[in-house]
Amino acid sequence: MAGITSKHPFNLYYNGGEYVKICGSQDGYFPDFGHHVANEMGGIWLHPIKLLDGFWLKLTDTKRNISVWSRADGFTSEPWGSRFQYDHGLSHIPIAMERTQFAPEQVKGMTAGYELRHYGEGELHLKVELLVRTDLRAVWFSDEVGVHKGSGDQAKVLNPREVLVRDPENDWFVQVGTDLPGDQLEVGPELYGPEFTTGVGCGIAFHTELTIPAGESRRFNLFVAGSYVSAEECTASYRQLAVGHQELLAEKLAVYHAVADRARLTIEGEDAWNEVFTWAKWNNQWLIQKVDGVGRALTAGGPTYPWWFGCDNTYSLQGVLAIGDPQLAKDTLNLLLQKSEEVNGNGRFIHEVTTLGAVSNPGNTQETAHYIAFVWDLFRWTGDEELLRRHYAYCVKGIDWLLEEMDPDQDLFPSGYGIIEIAGLNMELVDSAVYTAKALQAMAEMSAFLQDATAESKYRELATRCIEAVNRSFWQEEEGLYADAVAPASDVAPKVDYLVSLAEAQGVTGYREYVEGLLAEANANGTASEDRGWLLNKNWVIVTPMEAGIADPDKARRALNHMRNDTFIGEYGTYLSGTFQQGTMTISTGVHAVAEAVNGNANAALDLLNRMRRSFSRVLPGSFSEMSPDYGCVVQAWTIYALAVPFVRHFFGVEPFASRRELKLRPQLPSAWSGKACSLEQLVIADAEFDLSLTEKSGALTGYIRNEAGWKVTVEWNGQTISSEDKLIELTMSGQSS
Repeated sequence: MAGITSKHPFNLYYNGGEYVKICGSQDGYFPDFGHHVANEMGGIWLHPIKLLDGFWLKLTDTKRNISVWSRADGFTSEPWGSRFQYDHGLSHIPIAMERTQFAPEQVKGMTAGYELRHYGEGELHLKVELLVRTDLRAVWFSDEVGVHKGSGDQAKVLNPREVLVRDPENDWFVQVGTDLPGDQLEVGPELYGPEFTTGVGCGIAFHTELTIPAGESRRFNLFVAGSYVSAEECTASYRQLAVGHQELLAEKLAVYHAVADRARLTIEGEDAWNEVFTWAKWNNQWLIQKVDGVGRALTAGGPTYPWWFGCDNTYSLQGVLAIGDPQLAKDTLNLLLQKSEEVNGNGRFIHEVTTLGAVSNPGNTQETAHYIAFVWDLFRWTGDEELLRRHYAYCVKGIDWLLEEMDPDQDLFPSGYGIIEIAGLNMELVDSAVYTAKALQAMAEMSAFLQDATAESKYRELATRCIEAVNRSFWQEEEGLYADAVAPASDVAPKVDYLVSLAEAQGVTGYREYVEGLLAEANANGTASEDRGWLLNKNWVIVTPMEAGIADPDKARRALNHMRNDTFIGEYGTYLSGTFQQGTMTISTGVHAVAEAVNGNANAALDLLNRMRRSFSRVLPGSFSEMSPDYGCVVQAWTIYALAVPFVRHFFGVEPFASRRELKLRPQLPSAWSGKACSLEQLVIADAEFDLSLTEKSGALTGYIRNEAGWKVTVEWNGQTISSEDKLIELTMSGQSS
């Protein structure tokens, strides 16, 4: 489990246990940054509260009279934490230093360990100052729900090496301490290190003197624990860290080894892809956030969006299932359902909930539809009937909300914002329409399983009509593409000035003429008051009909062919907008790759993913940024969708039905992997585990499937079908084209 070394020391990093998150810069500092809580998104967080702005170490060589605040000149991202190297950043003091830090998975705190090695001659006499800045405050959107920080952190010295700090108005606590020898201590709001952070907290400085003979080392640790409940809980967590930090690190390493082993991908001769896939699974683990009294769920991204989203998770959790973590998928969806019931109650699925449990956006149209579709997907992978029944009741309300309140003209296209949250684009959007069709299909399947024939019939009829309507109303024959939106010209005309301003801000010229030309065409045809499709921005979501598998085959072929060019695809993947060509995300590239794979184009899917892979480790070693190649969150949850769904569900073709103990495989391996052994081991589906090994060469598919649970496994490939319940299924398929 080797880490990856950085070449960009001023970039951010992100370490995470399930409770505590750590974010600073790769030079070991903690700069102010962020806009949700202005300049406060970094540091050490025990959600829903922040604990520290940061910590710093100062060394003074008393013989040479040199003092320096240590700044790392090397950084290594590890799956379990971070390592900082200080080989050349300590001026002329003959010290090499390494700082190692991590947050345990299930303890509310973190540990930073320091090792100082004297590489000079004679004895080295050092003064050491380990300084911490506390900053107890709540997560974003807390002020809006009446939760406010007190006037200043209050410190209580427990002993010269342990200090307990609390917020005067709330039961928020942080305890900091060290095993650094000595008893010198300073505490006060005026104490700062090399960075003047904006937080109104408390400075705590531990001082000591060390004598280090030539060639020897000294080690010490910083311990930080917190609580949003009580001082007693805070101190108990501190004791766990101080006494058992080595055991806690061993436990964390075991967790990350298990994550690596689960759904372990090995493509012969493709070491880069094998490594990237493993890191994507580790990234996913970093983003799990547990908050006592609220729940445990997958957050959207760190450090800018460290809370829970409906839209993000209806994508991300598809990947989470594919990498074999059904419990995380269930925990996340249950938390989002609970908050949707509390805040909405009418079937609308929430968009955004902070770790305090406060909902800032009750939900965009697309995510209610996408949620309903995912519930059936989750059931197929878990076989959890109790979960299905719980969510089904809310899904029924959700369909009613979509097709009644949000669809006043009854055309089966609900209005409102979709994935692209651009002000003014709250029309009948393609993603909302596509996922409504998928939701209706899912409702039919759920109703059939629950033996409600009347509901099944109703939803199947609606699904058929909705799919036909999408292919009729959104399809743009002349362009060979699906439209961004459906609306009458009279609805589009008032938005022109705003849409033009967006285009001009992106440096796009001629956009006004383009949109006004479309309006003139509608007026000339006498259809200004009638619904028609509009390619306003060529947003990436026009690929969703193909991703969802509801596009007519000929339309899917034409649209995908028309999107394989530099209008839509750049160096790092699929643009957010073919018109603007200013941004790329792993989600836009991932959905496009899935669309290609769904329609049998494995090579085109892999090409998109190879482009996305170019952004791997560009900012944070071992991770993809939110925006490709190098900005936004340094780690983003829906990247697991972009990787795991194409690889597991399409290249290996995994389609489970857990409640029936059935697994169908429809593999389509990219031609670049011809002749290579492709394996996916310890694939977890419900309570079963499978090993898959496939090789495609010269028109034949060979390999094996390890099926210890004895499920019915069916392999469909090149017109041939094999079914077996054997515990070891050996494959030799030449197949016939059908």
